[in-house]
Amino acid sequence: MSSASKSAANGAVMHWFRKGLRLHDNPALLHALSLVDEKNSKTSGAIYPVYVVDPNSYQLLKCSVMRANFILECVKDLDNSLRERGSRLYVVTGDPVEELPKLWTEFGITHMTHEADETGEPYAVQRDANVKDAAMKAGASVIDFASETLRPLGNREGGYVANVGGFANNIPTTMSSFQKLLSKIDRGNVPLPLESPGKDSFPEQAANDSLDMKYRPLAHPCDIPWPRGYSRKEIGPVWDRKAANKKTSPIVKGGESLALAQLQKTVTARPDWTASFEKPKTSCTEVSSPSTTVLSPYLSIGCISPRTAWHAVSDANAKAKSKTSRSKPPVSLHGQLLWRDFNNLIAHSANAQAPGSWGQMQNNVYCRDIPWSSDPALLTAWKEGRTGYPWIDACMAQLRTEGWIHHLGRHAVACFLTRGDLWQSWEVGADFFEGELLDADYALNNFNWLWLSCSGFFYQYFRCYSPVAFQKKNDPNGNYIRKWVPELAELPAKYIYEPWTANISILKKAGVKLGVDYPRPIVDHTVVSKENMSKMKLAYDAHKNAEASAKKSKGKQTSGDASGPPKKKAKKSVQTKLK
Repeated sequence: MSSASKSAANGAVMHWFRKGLRLHDNPALLHALSLVDEKNSKTSGAIYPVYVVDPNSYQLLKCSVMRANFILECVKDLDNSLRERGSRLYVVTGDPVEELPKLWTEFGITHMTHEADETGEPYAVQRDANVKDAAMKAGASVIDFASETLRPLGNREGGYVANVGGFANNIPTTMSSFQKLLSKIDRGNVPLPLESPGKDSFPEQAANDSLDMKYRPLAHPCDIPWPRGYSRKEIGPVWDRKAANKKTSPIVKGGESLALAQLQKTVTARPDWTASFEKPKTSCTEVSSPSTTVLSPYLSIGCISPRTAWHAVSDANAKAKSKTSRSKPPVSLHGQLLWRDFNNLIAHSANAQAPGSWGQMQNNVYCRDIPWSSDPALLTAWKEGRTGYPWIDACMAQLRTEGWIHHLGRHAVACFLTRGDLWQSWEVGADFFEGELLDADYALNNFNWLWLSCSGFFYQYFRCYSPVAFQKKNDPNGNYIRKWVPELAELPAKYIYEPWTANISILKKAGVKLGVDYPRPIVDHTVVSKENMSKMKLAYDAHKNAEASAKKSKGKQTSGDASGPPKKKAKKSVQTKLK
């Protein structure tokens, strides 16, 4: 976008919060403040921090009432932090393309800053292009800053694409090669996070009684307007005021202040735990407190900076006892943040080569074309946790209740829906998760589903998660199931993962009537898993033949031409992501 290098002496400055709902490590906000300060006068300049509640944004279009409330909590917390500094957040609802120009006129805005959205998410791309056009017509200068990842994704200074020749199709497509690329950029050093601006960083602005009660943060999820141009069927979770008023139990509450407190509690205060952390060794069946950091909801909406998290981990590692074993990427906490950047970079690359292709099978250069089935009954049973497999149903119950599942739980339910058992498209699974997860993330969510369905990046389709045996060894008594599927709570441990194997007297004693209190299995895993492996083999063979035909007709392809997913198999089946 255009540079805002000239002084803002003749007008006011706006910082537009989108994601990046934080004051710390926010280069766009700090730049806006520097423009106001250029005149060395704290009274003649003004800054207006703004948030637009846009129902068509990725964060809100398909969104449970729990996540809607989480986002509103983040906005309210941000407003509180700004007020502590003598400023405030101006909140409007609607289309930013229409609402921002109104504010530019009302406040006399000549300069605006915001965080860049580098993944290429389709709505964000079009929105930002339209806002830029509107700003040019209004005579306002707009500049964006990349701060959503450890380093910029694109062809910017210090960016990943900039360090592979400036072409998005040259990026590394495995975690190990991505780590090598990172190590070559400034010797692998991650930039230090920027400090939060203090009260003295904000200009003193005259009181304006007419604005005091205007542009306040929304108080209720039902105050969010209906998405423009969408029907009820197209937007995912829908709620009314009665449903929205029901008590929810999210895994975490929203806001930068709580995000920083969570970082302190889970990372800074536990140096030995942090230094030795290995994601695959964490438990997905904990029933009291999570075995991971649960920072992912905060990272997804930008309440916490990935660079802040990175250096908090580094500081904790340095304070760990010398005898404490040090884990390494990709399984370490640093590895989780690297994995996040890698996922974002892949999304950026996919959309650079075929705009809007990330998150779908069609035209996605990193996705294999697999002929999935479409069975609404199976999909509904999976969504509602009525598959008849208690471990799967427990995970889905936790998702509905807390808006979060441990990564191994995500692995299990994704595999079950796609290549493992139900043979439904990963696209419908990703779409459902997008609506239910507190940490819904355009890049990461779609990457996870590509991986778990063996549609991209991980191709060992013969390795299938058993919905019965997978967690038996870790939770033999089935405590996780007993919590999230309470209708089975009285079953003996022998049958808790397979209630259909219990005889009638045992079921009756436990108060369970299969088909009434709890469903029978909707498929036979031992049968369908083998059938689906055969289907995957056929799909892979078809992909291989298509590649061979393309090479024969077009000649030998160059290494930078991404006509399909990488051929090299991942050495490990471990998927890591900070949660």
